[in-house]
Amino acid sequence: MFVGHYAAAFALKGKEKGTSLGMLFIATQFVDILFFPFVLAGIENLNFVKGFTSVNNFNMDYYPFTHGLLGSVIWAALFYLLYLFVFAKDKTNKKRIAFIMALAVLSHWFTDLIVHTPDLPIISGEPKFGFGLWNNKFLTFASEAVLLILGLFYYLKRTKAISNFGKYAALIFVLFLLVVNYLNLYVLPANDDIKALTFSALLSYFLVALIAHFVDKKRV
Repeated sequence: MFVGHYAAAFALKGKEKGTSLGMLFIATQFVDILFFPFVLAGIENLNFVKGFTSVNNFNMDYYPFTHGLLGSVIWAALFYLLYLFVFAKDKTNKKRIAFIMALAVLSHWFTDLIVHTPDLPIISGEPKFGFGLWNNKFLTFASEAVLLILGLFYYLKRTKAISNFGKYAALIFVLFLLVVNYLNLYVLPANDDIKALTFSALLSYFLVALIAHFVDKKRV
């Protein structure tokens, strides 16, 4: 899953105004931001098997540190502590902000559960879970689109534009994300070069987070 993860970022920003939408975009993708460098370092495994699913060639047989449920909980706890004692330490609602950021990190495992083949472990090894929507390209695209739009609607309901651009910026941004996801699923060729894939993935994660930050500045 790619853009569907950002549904949680929009929804959680709508729930807690003290958070940063840009940082929530980072948090919801944090385990993937770690995953690709971990693969390059040989800590976790990503094998490319042509036609492994309808969506991609990813056979991820070992990645407990980033995509195990226990690993996700640990990374979420790290975010909680960082926000409680560093990033939000001077805010009166620092505990709530820290909790929201932790939820954003943890949300990744549960949204991945929808699309992944059964490869998501609780700790490491069996049992592994995944509902397998990656085996159907249309259902993958549709599920991500529905999640993202629902998250956007909640965000728009809970925030207010402070400029004319702010009325439409978030909607335009989400349409952009959906177009990117369509191109990724239906147009662009598969990228089975792990170095190139790591670079493009990290660039996209940080770029959309930066855009989200500026979009959010147009609403209160």
